[in-house]
Amino acid sequence: MRAPFLDRAPPSFPDAPYRPRLSCSFVKKKAVVFADSLGLPLTQVKVMQHEESPPPPLSSPKVSPSIPHYPTLRVNFPQPITRINFLEEVRLNQVRLENVLVADLSVTGTILVHNLSFQKKISVRYTRDYWLSFSHLSATFSRSVAQDIDQFTFSLQLPASLPPGARVEMCVRAQLGGEVFWDSNDARNYQMECIMCPKKLDLLQQGGILLANDIVRSKLAKVSHCLADIYY
Repeated sequence: MRAPFLDRAPPSFPDAPYRPRLSCSFVKKKAVVFADSLGLPLTQVKVMQHEESPPPPLSSPKVSPSIPHYPTLRVNFPQPITRINFLEEVRLNQVRLENVLVADLSVTGTILVHNLSFQKKISVRYTRDYWLSFSHLSATFSRSVAQDIDQFTFSLQLPASLPPGARVEMCVRAQLGGEVFWDSNDARNYQMECIMCPKKLDLLQQGGILLANDIVRSKLAKVSHCLADIYY
């Protein structure tokens, strides 16, 4: 006797989805190589194994020689002669610093004095250590710039050992007869500072004409006279 399920038809299932067969054949890609007229490749591949140093420059840069420096003075106050009604200040205060000219560590200046007395002693008091000590420098008569005003000149030479940053302060003292008058720049004094400036190059390096310091100093008095002629 056969089993009853053998005579039954197999159960029906819904249709399975269509699955196309995969082809086993592969399409080979075409490679394009560019070549020159001789058939040699136009490109070259280089594989970098290690870091390479950059190529040397075509020419070494020119290094400018170091320029030596020398000490000089910087004037830290406006020239009094440029003030309006300067002569009236002289008449009211009896004495006023007129102007100063600086060449390296040399200072040449002019002073105007009210002609109150024939006997006059004009001097400059200056210090290089904030008035811990000071010195006096006499001024000499130069000329009369007005009927009642005389001009005196002075020259101050500071030592070459003056360090950069040092401050020089000065004021003017005028003894007219038996009276003494001062010009201290309204209690601020006239201040100058030692600084370092590039040293002048010689004629070939500079490409121009340089005047020696002694020639410059000899012309300072003439410049002062020209300034006085302009303002007076």
